[in-house]
Amino acid sequence: MVRVRTAVVSVSEKQGLVEFVRGLRGFGVEVLSTGGTFSTLKDAGVESKNLQSDMNLPTAVSGRVKTLHAPLQAAILARDTEEHLAELKKMGVPPVDMVVCNFYPFREALAMGKTIADLVESIDIGGPTMVRAASKNFERVTVVPSPKFYPEVLEELVRTDGRTGLPLRRRLAVEAFAMTASYDSAIFFGLGRSHPGMPAELVLSATRYQDAKYGENPDQRAVIYALDNWQTMAGWRQLAGDTMSFNNFLDAGSAYRMVDGLGGTAAVATVKHGQTSGFAFAPTVSEAYTLAHSCDPEADFGGTVVSNSEIDEPAAHLIGRNEGVDDASVYTEIILAPRFSPEAVQILKDKQKKKIRLIQTTNRPDFPYDIKVVEGAVLVQEVVDYSKRLDQTGVTFPTKRKPGGEELQRLLASWEVVRKVQSNGIVIADGSFEGGRLTRFWTLGVASFRKRNGAVKIALDNAGTRARGSVCSSDGFFPFKDSLELLAAAGVSSVIEPGGSVNDSDSVEVADANGMAIVFTHVRAFKH
Repeated sequence: MVRVRTAVVSVSEKQGLVEFVRGLRGFGVEVLSTGGTFSTLKDAGVESKNLQSDMNLPTAVSGRVKTLHAPLQAAILARDTEEHLAELKKMGVPPVDMVVCNFYPFREALAMGKTIADLVESIDIGGPTMVRAASKNFERVTVVPSPKFYPEVLEELVRTDGRTGLPLRRRLAVEAFAMTASYDSAIFFGLGRSHPGMPAELVLSATRYQDAKYGENPDQRAVIYALDNWQTMAGWRQLAGDTMSFNNFLDAGSAYRMVDGLGGTAAVATVKHGQTSGFAFAPTVSEAYTLAHSCDPEADFGGTVVSNSEIDEPAAHLIGRNEGVDDASVYTEIILAPRFSPEAVQILKDKQKKKIRLIQTTNRPDFPYDIKVVEGAVLVQEVVDYSKRLDQTGVTFPTKRKPGGEELQRLLASWEVVRKVQSNGIVIADGSFEGGRLTRFWTLGVASFRKRNGAVKIALDNAGTRARGSVCSSDGFFPFKDSLELLAAAGVSSVIEPGGSVNDSDSVEVADANGMAIVFTHVRAFKH
C-alpha cells in the first residue's frame, strides 16, 4: 500500500474534476495543477498549487511545454529508494504519488474536420509523457487517465485511509497504456488520411463496445469492440429486441453490405448465416421485401432482413413471425434499416415475444480497409466501394446475340448483387419495367459453392421453372462449358460474367447454340 501525498492534476476533460480533487484534499493530498485545471479548481474554491510556479517549471515555446521538465518527470519516475529520494531532494521537488491526466481532444478535432495545422496543435505531448511515466512506475505511483476511474480510486482511498494498493495501480497502468496507444492510433490515422494507401505499419485500436450474448456457440464468450476513430456499426442504435450475439453481429454486417451503395428505390435483402437468400428492389419496401423473401422462403427462417429505406407500417406487418396467425410470415432474428416509423416499431416490438432485434443503421461505416485475421496473420485490402458501379464502356459482347436494352439492365442489376455474394457466387434473377426503366428486380436463386457448376445447380434448383427467361450473373469466369449447358437447359436467356477463362470460347459456343447472350465485364468480384 502506498499513501498518496502529492498528486499532479492536468486534464482536458473537466467532468468530475472538482469532486475528485475535493476528495483527494480530504485525505490531505497536496495537489499540483496546470493552466486551465488550476483555474477550474480555483474558481470552484478547491485548493491546489500551480505546478509551474510551485515547482519552478516555467512554460515555454508558446505553451507547448508545460510538463516536459526533468524535475517533474523525475518526481514521477523515482523509485522509493534512498538514492532516488536524495536526487529529488537535490532537485527541490517532492515525489509525485499520483498523476491525474487526460489528453487534448484530438479525436474531437478530427471529427470536426480541422485542418492539418489545427490537428497538429491538438496533439498532446506532455500529458501522454506524464501518464506513461506514472504507468511505468506503478509500483509506487497511481495513474488516473480518465474520469471514469475517479469513483473507484476514491473508494480505494476511503477504504484504506488515503492509500492505494498494488492491484489497483497495476490495473490502472495497463488501462493507461491502452489509452496512450489508442491516442497514438488516432493521430496515426488522423494525419495519415492525407496520405491514403497501405502503410508500412498498421496501428489499430478498438474500444470495448458491449458483451455479446455469447459467441458462435453458447459455450464461447464473446465481446464486441468498436474501432476507434471511425464510423462503425457500433454507432447503430438497437431500438428493441434481445441482446445481440456474436453471430448476430456477423449477420448484421454481412446483410448491410447487400444494400450498401444503393440509393433511390427501396431495396431489401434477406441473409442467413452470412449468405444471401434473396434480394429485390421495388417502388415500396413492402413489395421489395415480398419479392426478396419469395426467392427462398425456407432459408429466411431465423435470418436477417436489411433495407436501405424506412420500414413503414405495411412492411412491418409482413416482416417477422405474426404470433397466433396462420399466415406465411417467418421468424426473423434481426431487421436493419436507416429508419423505422413509430407504427412499425410498435408492430415489430410486439412480435416474437418482443425478441426481434430492430437495428437503426444511423451511419455508414467508413473504415477504409477490409481486414481478416487468419492464424495470427493480418490480411488487409482496400474496402470495396459499392457506390461505384460497373463501367459499362468496358463490357464486351462475345456472343452472336447481343442483349437488348431491357435485358442489359437486368444483367447489370444482377451484377450489382452477385459482387456482394459469397464466392463462388451465382445469381439467377428477373425484373419488370415501366417506360423502359427497370422498376422492379428480384432474385430467383442465390448460391455459393466450392465449385462454380455446383453453385449454378443450387441457384437453378432454387429458381425452378422461374428460371426460364431470367438472367444469370457470376462473380468469376466459367472455367468449363458445363455451367452454360446447365443454364441453357433451364431456359436462362443471358449471362454476365468476368470472362478470361482459357475455355471462354467453349462457353460462347454453347450460348450461341442456344440463342443466349453473354456479357463479359472483364472485372472479377470475389467475396470470400
